[in-house]
Amino acid sequence: MFAIINKLLDRPLNEEKFADLVLDMLRRTWPAHTFTLEKEKFQITQSGGMMINLHNIYLDYRSAEPALRKEQLDRFVGGIVVVDDQEFSYEDVQERLLPVLRSLSGADLMRIDAGDEKALSEVLEFLPLSEEIGIALAIDSELSIRQLGGGDLARWGKTFDEVLQVGIGNLRHLAAASFRELDRGLFASEYGDYYDAPRMLVQELIWQLPVGANPVVMVPNRNCLFVCRAEDTGALDHMIEHARSILFEESRPLSAEMFKLTETTWTPWIPLGESGLKLRRLQREFTASGYAEQKEALDTLHDQVDKDIFVATQTLVERPVDGQLVSYCVLTKGVHTWLPKADLVCLIEEPDAASVIVTMTDFLSIAGSFAKRLPYVLPRYEIVEFPGEECMAILRERATGVNAISV
Repeated sequence: MFAIINKLLDRPLNEEKFADLVLDMLRRTWPAHTFTLEKEKFQITQSGGMMINLHNIYLDYRSAEPALRKEQLDRFVGGIVVVDDQEFSYEDVQERLLPVLRSLSGADLMRIDAGDEKALSEVLEFLPLSEEIGIALAIDSELSIRQLGGGDLARWGKTFDEVLQVGIGNLRHLAAASFRELDRGLFASEYGDYYDAPRMLVQELIWQLPVGANPVVMVPNRNCLFVCRAEDTGALDHMIEHARSILFEESRPLSAEMFKLTETTWTPWIPLGESGLKLRRLQREFTASGYAEQKEALDTLHDQVDKDIFVATQTLVERPVDGQLVSYCVLTKGVHTWLPKADLVCLIEEPDAASVIVTMTDFLSIAGSFAKRLPYVLPRYEIVEFPGEECMAILRERATGVNAISV
C-alpha cells in the first residue's frame, strides 16, 4: 500500500485525487473513526463532527519538495484526530507549551462551518494582538499541535498570561536564531518549524537584527516573520511585496497588518508616504478576500438551515482620481440583508431608481436602529427593515461618492 502512496506522491495530484488519498490514509490510520469526504467543499468530516478542510494542506503538499510530501502527509494525518476528553496535567505538558498566532477571521470561519452560534471569544481562548490576530496557546507534540482551551487553564489553576510567559520561554529555547537578509535591509525568518510568526513575541530576536531602534514586522502566515527598519522605505516596499505573494498564493494566510515595536509593545502601524498607500491597498484587498470567504461560508450555512438571507458582498472599486481602493456594499429595500463593513453603502429603494450612496459611518449613525451587529470577527450588520422615509431624507442630504471620502 505505501509503495502505491509513494508512487502517487512523486507526481502532482489534482484536488480530487489528493482528497481520495488523504481520506484513505485517515481511514487506515484511525480505523475507530468514520471519515466522510464532501468533494464539493473539498472537506472531510470526522465522526463526532470535526471538519477537516483540505485547502491548506493541499497547498502545502503542492509546494513541498516531492521527497518531503509523504512525511508531511504522515504528520498531518497522524495528528488530525483530537481526543477532546483527554486531560493533561500542567506538569506533563509544561515544557511543550508554545504560543501560536491565529487569524481570528479564519477561526471564525471554522465556527461558521460548524454552525456554532456562539461568539468566537466564547469558543477560543486567546489574547488579542490586534483586531485580526489572536495569541493562543498550544501543546506541541511530534504529530500534532493541540490548542488549549479555557477548560485546561481552569483545571490547572493557571491564568492565560502565566502560561503564555512559559510558552514564550519555551519558544525562546526551541531553536537558535535563524534569519536571512531577503532584500537589502529586509530580514526573513527561516526556522521551518511552523512557529516563525509567534517569534515576534520573543522580542530579543528582533532587537538582535540590524534594524535600528524602530523595528517593524509582518506575519503573512505562520511560517514567515519579516523584519525591517521603520525608516527604510525600500525594505518596507519589499516587505509588502513579499507579504502580498504569501497572503494570496500560499496556505494559511494570517494577516496583512504591519506592527511596530515600541519598547516592549507591538502595535499595528502604517508608514507614511507611498509605502503606506501600498500597505493600505494590500490590507483592503486581503479584507475583501476574507469577506468573500465569510460570505461563501454563511451562504452554505443558510442553505443548510433553509434561511432566506442575502449575505452582501464587500466590493472594491479603484477610483480614477488617485488609484485608491474604496469598498462598498449594497442594501436593497425589501431584502433581508447581512451587510459587511465598508466605506460606502448603496441604498436602493426601487429597481429603476438611482441609488443613494452614503458613508457607512453616516448610515450607522442615522439608521443604526435598523442595523443589528452580528457576532463575527469581520463585522456584519443584519438589516431586516429598510430605513424609513425620515431616515432616508436625512441620508439623501448626506449622499456622497467614491471621490469625496478619505481612505
